Amino acid sequence: MSYITLGIPMIDSLLPDGMPRNSFVLLFGEGGTGKSVAIAQAAGTRIRLGEPCIFVTFDDSPSSIVNNFLRLGYEVRGALANNVLRIVDCFSFRARTQPKPTEGIRIVQNPKDHHELTGTLLSTAEGMEGKGTIFIDSLTEFFTISEPTSTLETVKNWRAEFCKMMGIPIFATYHIGLKSIDEFAAMIDYLVDGIIDFRFDPLLAQQGLLARQLRVRKMKGAIHDTIWHYFTIERGGLVPMKTHGASEPAHKKSK
Repeated sequence: MSYITLGIPMIDSLLPDGMPRNSFVLLFGEGGTGKSVAIAQAAGTRIRLGEPCIFVTFDDSPSSIVNNFLRLGYEVRGALANNVLRIVDCFSFRARTQPKPTEGIRIVQNPKDHHELTGTLLSTAEGMEGKGTIFIDSLTEFFTISEPTSTLETVKNWRAEFCKMMGIPIFATYHIGLKSIDEFAAMIDYLVDGIIDFRFDPLLAQQGLLARQLRVRKMKGAIHDTIWHYFTIERGGLVPMKTHGASEPAHKKSK
């Protein structure tokens, strides 16, 4: 079994040996806690190394995804042209005027059709066996556009096909807070190999202060730190919060 890192130094430090390459890992938490930034940072790091990446976008347009990479300091336009970055567009079907496919971007005409979607992913991942990574932002949106039970089965199939059979890890975001699909969150927890939780410190939130935290809740086959850690978001992505020389707010240190 080969091991990989996520490509985010703060999170990689919590997984000293990395994680198995055949993992399906969920970045889990409420909106605004940094999950989408984290997944873009992880993809950007791999793209810089010349590793093939598939970025499946349900939440935003491909042009917005490219701009997000650029804001984080990752120049990805050349990677699109060279097929290092491959964007699977599951967002633009909502528009009245369908965009034309461009270099590095594959448009799924109907992502509600799981056969079409899976077929597009398989063709996009051709030649990536044992290398490269798939990023999905977000599974929540995938659940909202199609019947949740069949969507759950499709996610199980992706884990079996891509992660276990082809050795391509998947990192996906899941936003909690939608009552209509929150009941499926526990099922998602059960089927994935790893979960990285994101949240706002609940005690500080009661005081009107938003301090982001993350932890590795579980990671099959890997040693991992399960303690909550504070972080901030800067131009390059996630960095540990530095307060009074430590990675936690002063009010925590004083206790």
